Amino acid sequence: RRIVETIHVDFDELTAMASEQSSSGPTLQDMILGTISSGLVQKPLSSTSYVPPSRNDWDLMFQSLFDELLNPSPSVDNQDAEVIAPIAKV
Repeated sequence: RRIVETIHVDFDELTAMASEQSSSGPTLQDMILGTISSGLVQKPLSSTSYVPPSRNDWDLMFQSLFDELLNPSPSVDNQDAEVIAPIAKV
């Protein structure tokens, strides 16, 4: 017996939640900059700004996971072996 749990995710909602989370406290970039400015780590700053993944990027990344979850391959250990034996005439 197999139990399958389905999770419906709205990536637009996740993006909004991530934005709220980042505005509620220091970001990873802020913490890294603080560490660099303290002299503990010397790392050149990147001139490119962070671009969050698009919905299409998320879809491409998780598509195979959802395909496997929604259409699982048959389990080998649960299949019955078929045995064919000839019947001998006496």
